[in-house]
Amino acid sequence: MKFEHPFVLITIACVAVFGPFLFIGSKRRAQGRLVGLVAPRLIEQMVRSVDFAKRRWKAILFGIGLCALCLALARPQLGFVTTEVERASVDFLIALDLSRSMLAADVNGMPRLEAASSAIGRLLEVLGGERVGLIGFAGEAFLAAPITQDHASVQRNLAGLGTESVARAGSDIAAAIKLAQKTFETGNFESRALVVVTDGEELQGDAVIAAREAARKGLAIFTVGVGSVAGARVPAKSESGVKFARNEFGREVISHLNERMLRQVAASGGGSYEALGENGDGLIAVWQNGLKPLAKGTRTKLSKDRRELFQWPLALAVGLLFAEMLISERRKRPAETRA
Repeated sequence: MKFEHPFVLITIACVAVFGPFLFIGSKRRAQGRLVGLVAPRLIEQMVRSVDFAKRRWKAILFGIGLCALCLALARPQLGFVTTEVERASVDFLIALDLSRSMLAADVNGMPRLEAASSAIGRLLEVLGGERVGLIGFAGEAFLAAPITQDHASVQRNLAGLGTESVARAGSDIAAAIKLAQKTFETGNFESRALVVVTDGEELQGDAVIAAREAARKGLAIFTVGVGSVAGARVPAKSESGVKFARNEFGREVISHLNERMLRQVAASGGGSYEALGENGDGLIAVWQNGLKPLAKGTRTKLSKDRRELFQWPLALAVGLLFAEMLISERRKRPAETRA
């Protein structure tokens, strides 16, 4: 048993302890005032019509009713309420590109990977009870966070991702799609969707074919493009200052956002494409316009709200106080008794 306002219980103790003394004190003060106003021989005639037993019962009912009312105000609670909540929800995975091209800084002056991670973090903050997981991919894909309602856990795993998280270099979007499909096949999910956040520079695999195969098995695929069509230089590992990657001809590598390929992947996967944008609005747009319409399902969960029991003492208090009002302190006259 738990009370939402336990301090109110002090009132019950005060009523139980001091109530009888107050009743006796008020009775004596009334008798004292009566003796001071009326001659002793007339007192018996004046109080003859008063039923003192009923008066005591009225005081008892009033005291118990007041205690019950205070108990209701304390809001007693016991256990939790298990309710079947019919709530539309969507289960989806986010695949984040961790290839070195994501280090190109052409998203409002930020590296693509930093901008994409920030946008994913912003999306996690606005999600409700949806279940979401995280995939990291470059030349291969891995499950960075399982599909869960614990968005804080996904956020922590997201913070630990970088280009060094994948040993195999490259950019294999098809591997991320196949891993998402395999992940959904191992559990019971209400809906299945994948959001690929990448610059679209595919160096291995065939993402369009993989998306088409996944769509036939019920996996909707959405793509979010990170970067600019104009492109930017890709930083290279260097111990002496900032250097940029060069090709075999000695020219600096310029990485471009491949929107055409990302649109094809989204169309093959039954989804849609959005550019990430400077503030990550593209990912929010995919959530609002693409993922939400897929939401469905009914789930049973243990409510965090405790079961309220204040109704019972409140009903008792109302009943006792109403009964106290109906009881008359006066004795019935002989004529009324005969009638």
